[in-house]
Amino acid sequence: MPLLTVRAPDVETFVQLAWDLNSRDPLWIAPMRARLRQELTGQDAFGRYGRIQLFGCESDGRLVGRIAAIVNPHLLDPGGHPVGQVGYFEAEDDAEVASQLFAAAFEWLRAAGARQVWGPMNGGPHRLHRFMTAGFDRDPFLFEPRNPPYYPRLFEANGFSPVSSWFSIDTSGGRLREAVANQPMLRVRRATTDRYEIVRGTPSDAAAVLPRMHALLDAMWTGHIGYTSLELAEFAELFAPALMLMSDGDVHFAVERATGRDVGWVFSYPDYASEVRALNGDARGWGRWLAHGARPRRLVLSTVGIAGDVRGSGLASALIRAVFQHCADDYEEGVIAIVVRELSGLQRIGPPTRQYALFARQID
Repeated sequence: MPLLTVRAPDVETFVQLAWDLNSRDPLWIAPMRARLRQELTGQDAFGRYGRIQLFGCESDGRLVGRIAAIVNPHLLDPGGHPVGQVGYFEAEDDAEVASQLFAAAFEWLRAAGARQVWGPMNGGPHRLHRFMTAGFDRDPFLFEPRNPPYYPRLFEANGFSPVSSWFSIDTSGGRLREAVANQPMLRVRRATTDRYEIVRGTPSDAAAVLPRMHALLDAMWTGHIGYTSLELAEFAELFAPALMLMSDGDVHFAVERATGRDVGWVFSYPDYASEVRALNGDARGWGRWLAHGARPRRLVLSTVGIAGDVRGSGLASALIRAVFQHCADDYEEGVIAIVVRELSGLQRIGPPTRQYALFARQID
């Protein structure tokens, strides 16, 4: 089975393989084709500094597997070597196909100076990364990683082991309301409310909201696996599509009363998964359903973080409480999405219903 390098003329075939392999899953939400082409051809913000090389495995003239070898020069291992990434992985359930794809990717990454490889990761943790490992029976939420269940097995057969894991919790508005009322971890001390205020952002004013969120990224996320600083333009490119779908209350900021300084935020978004699934990858219809005024049943409670110098102040509880109350007031259901293990206390709300993992291996 010959291994072929996929160059620009073959990008459409590379893209199409995702539909060929995943369209049999009725719950699959297709990526936006135009955006995917930008990423694969270096026409997005990451392409201005990152490197990507595509490989495809063909059998009898038919593409049966694909992978991208990626280097983000800002993401380095402790020895100062770039951390190699393998992303955009799609393949039939065939050990030989996967083996040839990984061999080609590893060879390219070694030449680029990498000594270890993470995957799946499409440039960094600010982009699509990690596999779903459990919860395939659940109706997916928008922007959730989803893959055929055998993909983690193909990675492990080629020397990868889980390096980090996450979980999500499906819940109801009623359970979140009960948590706000009764869970000790969501009680906010008077000293916290005296010093900080939780205020709603206005996602429709992206020009105002995005810079406020971006300004806190480094303080919030430095030290989290794979995090590297992002310029505002790249952050806006990644988050603007989600903001188009959001309404007041979906973003909350923690503001220091004495100085007016933003010191944290929490990010949620309406789960328009079925509407996006219906687009089948055609971004020209993005958000068109908003004109009808319909609101989905479910809110995705996505990201919370506070600046390092105010950790331990109770602000995390205050922000989580605010987004829980928002979900309980305005939605029937919620997903506490892709939770880091450090916040395992959220399992008091309910047991994990979905699991995810990022994999790694040495190649030196």
